[in-house]
Amino acid sequence: MTAHRAALDHVLTVIGESSWADLLVLRGSMTMPAWVGDAARPPGDLDFMLWQPSVVPDDLDPYPYVDAPAFVQQWPEAAHGAIRNEIWEFEDFDTGGHHPRLPPEGLHWVSAEDLDTGPWEGAEEEFRSLLTDKPWSPDGIVFDPVSMTSSTDGDYADYEPGGGTGRIRLTVPWRAEDFEIGRVQIDVAWGERLPEPAVCTAVPRAGDRPPVAMWTASRELSLAWKLHWLAADQRTRGVSAMKDVYDAVLLAELDGMHLRPHLRRLALGADPAMLRPTPGLTPSPQYTFRPPPTAPPRPTAPPRPTAPSPPTAPSPPTAPSPLPSSPSGSTAGSVTADEPRVGLPFARLLDPGVIPTWAVEGSPTTEGDAASWLTRLAAAAAHLL
Repeated sequence: MTAHRAALDHVLTVIGESSWADLLVLRGSMTMPAWVGDAARPPGDLDFMLWQPSVVPDDLDPYPYVDAPAFVQQWPEAAHGAIRNEIWEFEDFDTGGHHPRLPPEGLHWVSAEDLDTGPWEGAEEEFRSLLTDKPWSPDGIVFDPVSMTSSTDGDYADYEPGGGTGRIRLTVPWRAEDFEIGRVQIDVAWGERLPEPAVCTAVPRAGDRPPVAMWTASRELSLAWKLHWLAADQRTRGVSAMKDVYDAVLLAELDGMHLRPHLRRLALGADPAMLRPTPGLTPSPQYTFRPPPTAPPRPTAPPRPTAPSPPTAPSPPTAPSPLPSSPSGSTAGSVTADEPRVGLPFARLLDPGVIPTWAVEGSPTTEGDAASWLTRLAAAAAHLL
């Protein structure tokens, strides 16, 4: 086990044992060992999504939801709403019969001002506090939370077509017992829509240590994101990272892997805000039952000759159908299997015939060259998309 992996495991453990574990959804290379085992490449960083709080400000703010009774006891007219208007009215002193509602011990109500602040506000101090309490890992890695740095990206819509997203990146330096130094990078994305519910996953740790239970993206959603990001790189930069191709192939070749329609559209570049999870699974061609071929029909005796029938009058011509027929005989209004791909930004880039022509940077983690991994990805895309 490398010192960098030991540092990642320690930070993940600290987060998993804190209240942040209920607010963050882990994704990326750190989750790959849970899906593909030892075939996963060594993780490079920690990549999280911030769950958006489903809260609505109360019109009676701050009353009756107050953090302590002293506010009501010492300034009752303010608690009843008088401070909200410059000109007090009689109704402003009306409590509506509500008694003060205090939060459970150790918690506090989320105010309208808290909702107006960015979701990354205070995250750096929270993470610094966590590592200050536990700066040493069991492997002798010592962290320097005082020197933690942060940077914020306001939007990266090239990867998330819905826009309105952002990311905070925290970098924490560490030092090993043999004086090796390094940094742990923690990315926390906010404002993204989670297309599918997160799953509780036992995230493996190195060194035969027990796994850490974390909320993570499912393996199907992870694959859809990988395909989406690969195509986004091809469109914006003209080149994709070999490590992402490697991850996508391993996920796509898992037994039972199947992308539901809304995940296929996500991979093909659909706006995440317009996606709706599909209630049921669409039968996969790989697992759909097909009856065995029937035996050929037995030969029958040739028909006996019959007398010719008298000629009949020609039938009158029929009016043409208002709907043109399709080659299969159905109308043009029928839905074909390729219709969900029409008009999606990455439909052409993720075409099985185009994927082998991608430009790739980096070398494969295991055997084979980039061309062979792209060929495997194209075969998987033909089956999944």
